[in-house]
Amino acid sequence: MDELLQEFISETQETLEALAGEVIAWEADPGDRDRLDAIFRFFHTVKGSCGFLNLPRFERLSHAAEDVLSDIRAGNRTADPATVSAVLGIMDRIGELAEAVAVGAALPNENDDFLIGALSALPDEGQPQARAATAPATARQGGAQSGPRTIRLPLSLIDQLMNGVSDMVLARNELSRKLRERTADPELDNVFERLSTCVADMRDVISKTRMQRVDRLFAAIPRMVRDLGRELGKRIDLTLEGGDVEMDREMVEMVVDPLTHIVRNSIDHGIEAPIKRRAAGKPEAGSLRVEARQSGNQIVIAITDDGAGIDTARLVEKSIAAGRLSPDAAARLTEQEKLDLIFQPGLSTANQVTAISGRGVGMDVVRANVERIGGVIALDNNPGRGLCITLRVPLTLTIIPGLIIRAGGQHFAIPRAAVVEILHDNNETLQISDVGGAKIATIRSVRHSMIDLEEVLGMEKPVEAGPRAIMVVRSATGVPYAMGVSAVDNHEELVIRPASPLVMATGVYAGMTLPDNGKPMLLLDAAGLANAAHLPNIIDDRAARQQEAAADAQTGVEMVAALRFEELSGERRLLKLSLIERVEDVDARLFGRSGGRAYVRLDGRLVPVANGLSQFDRDKVSALRLRDDRREVCYPVAAVLDIVEMPAVPDMVAMQGLLSGVAVIDGEHLEVINPFALFATLPEESIVEQARGRCLLADADDGWTREILAPLLRQAGHDVVLGLPGDAIVDPGDVVLCTGGDAAQAAEIMGCRVVHLRASPRPVGPQDGSIYRYDQDALMAAIAGRRA
Repeated sequence: MDELLQEFISETQETLEALAGEVIAWEADPGDRDRLDAIFRFFHTVKGSCGFLNLPRFERLSHAAEDVLSDIRAGNRTADPATVSAVLGIMDRIGELAEAVAVGAALPNENDDFLIGALSALPDEGQPQARAATAPATARQGGAQSGPRTIRLPLSLIDQLMNGVSDMVLARNELSRKLRERTADPELDNVFERLSTCVADMRDVISKTRMQRVDRLFAAIPRMVRDLGRELGKRIDLTLEGGDVEMDREMVEMVVDPLTHIVRNSIDHGIEAPIKRRAAGKPEAGSLRVEARQSGNQIVIAITDDGAGIDTARLVEKSIAAGRLSPDAAARLTEQEKLDLIFQPGLSTANQVTAISGRGVGMDVVRANVERIGGVIALDNNPGRGLCITLRVPLTLTIIPGLIIRAGGQHFAIPRAAVVEILHDNNETLQISDVGGAKIATIRSVRHSMIDLEEVLGMEKPVEAGPRAIMVVRSATGVPYAMGVSAVDNHEELVIRPASPLVMATGVYAGMTLPDNGKPMLLLDAAGLANAAHLPNIIDDRAARQQEAAADAQTGVEMVAALRFEELSGERRLLKLSLIERVEDVDARLFGRSGGRAYVRLDGRLVPVANGLSQFDRDKVSALRLRDDRREVCYPVAAVLDIVEMPAVPDMVAMQGLLSGVAVIDGEHLEVINPFALFATLPEESIVEQARGRCLLADADDGWTREILAPLLRQAGHDVVLGLPGDAIVDPGDVVLCTGGDAAQAAEIMGCRVVHLRASPRPVGPQDGSIYRYDQDALMAAIAGRRA
C-alpha cells in the first residue's frame, strides 16, 4: 500500500504541474474541448484512486470539482473567471495535501468547505462583463500531446549514476596521462580511443537522464500571469515557446526563482494598465513572451514584454538620491551604464514598494543567482516599447570545460566560460601601472582593474623565471578585470564536486575537481575573487573611463600646460608648468641638511628642498626651481621628460601628501603634484647655514663615547672625529667634547671650544658648567652655541 500511495502522490504532483497551464489556456478558449476533458480526467482519476487509498479529503475536493466540470461539459454552466479561480483553488489544495503526504507531515487543517462553496456557487448574470477589464492572461502553447513511454526512477539513483560516470571520466583522464608517459603503442592507443569514445557516449546518455524539459520551468508561469493580471487589472497575452528544450534538472531548479522574479516585474512595472496603453496607442492587452532555446552548450531564456521599458532617468535620480552616485558621475554615464543601475541592491524606480515586486528591488539577487551557476544576464531596453531580459545559463553543472592555472606553487581550476582573454605580461599590447596603491592593466587602450591571484588568496608570490600570464576575467558587475597568475597549464573537461562548507564559506571557490593529474584542486569563483579583492564597482570604473575620454577629447574641459618628469624614486608625475621658474642641473655637493631640513646652496643663498632629499648617487642632479609670490623652493628629479597638456582638475581627485590626484596622459596614469601642499611644507624662517666644524671626541677610548655619543652626533649631521688631532691643527669652528679635566685643558691650549660632559644628572656645585651627558637638548644647544 505504501508503494501505491507514493505512486499516486508522485503522479498527482506531476500532473498538477502540467495542468495549471492547461487550465489557464482553457479559460482563454472555453470551447477547447480537449483541454476541458483533460482537466476533468485528472479530477476523475484522483477521486477514483482515493477510495481504496483512504484519502477522504482528496476524494471530497476532487468530487466537487468533477461535478462542476461535468456541468460545463454538458453545457449547463460556463467557464467564467470565478469558476476557473475556484478550480485552481481546488488544485492548489490538492497539491498542498499531496506535499504533506509525501513528506509525512500532518495535513493542513484549512477549511475545504470554503473552496467547495466557491466552486459550487453560480455566478451573477453581470459578472463576466464586470470582469472584462481583468480578463485572464492567455497562454498560447501547442495542444496536449501524448508523451513517450517513461519509467519513474528515484533521483538518488540518477545522481549515483552521474557520480559513477564522473569517476569514469576521471579514470579515463588519468589513464590518458599514463599513456602519454609511455612509449607510443599504436594498438594500445586505438583501444584507448575506442574506450574513450564509449565513455564519452555513456556520459552523454547518462547526462540526459538528468535532463528535464523546460516545460517544468514554464509550468507555473501561466497561473502566475493570470493571478497577477487580475489583481492589477491588466490584460496580458502570454506566449511560451521552447518548452521542449531540455536542461539539467539542477539547473531548472536554480533558474526558477530568477525567472519568476523577472516575470513578476514585467507584469507589475513593465506592462502598463489598459488606460495608459490606450493613451499610448497600444493594444489594451499587453504582450509577454517567454522563449527558451539551446545555443551550443548554453540555454538561452528571453523574457520580452511590450510595456514601458525602464526609465533610465528615473534610475539615475534614485541612485543620486540614495547617495550611490554623484551628479557629476551621472552626467558621464552612457545609456547602457544607466540601465545597469537596475542591478544595484535596493534600487527601484517605483514610488512605493508593492507586495508584488519592484523593478530593481531584487534584480541584484537575480543577477547574483544567475552568475552563481555560470550564467549571464543582459538587458535590451526600448523606452516606451518594452524590455527584453536574456538569461544565458550552462546546459549542465556537473561537467564543465575549464582551465588549469598555477599560482603560488599550486594548481587551481577556473571555468572556461569566465575567461575572456589570456596574454603574457611581456605582450606589447599590455601595460601594467600602479595608481594610488592599485594595479591597472591597459590592454589595447582598454583599462581593467588588476589583481594577482596569490595576493587575494594570501599566498606568497613566487619569483617567475618566465613571463606571468594575465587573464581577463568576467566579474559579477559585468565589467571584466585582469588577474595575474604564474601560468595557464592546461584546458580540459572538469568534473565538479562540492567542496567542504569551510572552503565554500571563503566566497572565492565554486567547488572542487580532479583533473587528469589525479590531484584534487579547487575551482575558483570569478565573482567571489572580485568581491574579495574589493574591485571598483561598475559606476566608478565606467565613470572614470568616461572622464578620461572626455579629457582626451578636450570637450568642455579646461586644460593647462604641465611638465612631465620622473622622480628619483622612479614614479612619473606632473607639475603645473607656470609654477616652474627654471630647470637646471645642480652639483650634488651643494645639497645639505640643517635643523632636520634639506637645503641647497644656489646663487649664494640657501634654498629649501621640497622633497627632503640631500644625498644622491650622481654628481649632477636635475632640479626644478619653483616660486610662489615670495618664496623659492628646489625640487630635485631624476629626469625631465616633456611638456604636455593636462586637465586643470585631475581625472581622479585624491588629496594625499604632496599629491592632488591622477591624470591620464596618452593612456598613462600620472600623479599630479599639489603646489598648495608643496609650499605649505616650507619653513617660514630662512635657513642659515652654520659654520662648518668638527666634533672632536677627546675620550676616544671610552665605550660610551664611541657607541652612544658618536652615533648621536653623526645622526644630527655633525662631522665626528675620535680623539684629538696629533698635529694640534684645529679649526676655530671645531668643538671638543670630553669628560675628563685633562682633555679639557689640552683642548683649551689648542684654542678649541670645549663642551664638558658629566655622568651625574646633578651638577657638583654652582660653578659646575658641565652638561649631563643624557640631556640631548642641552648638549645640542651647547654645540650650536659654541659654533655660533
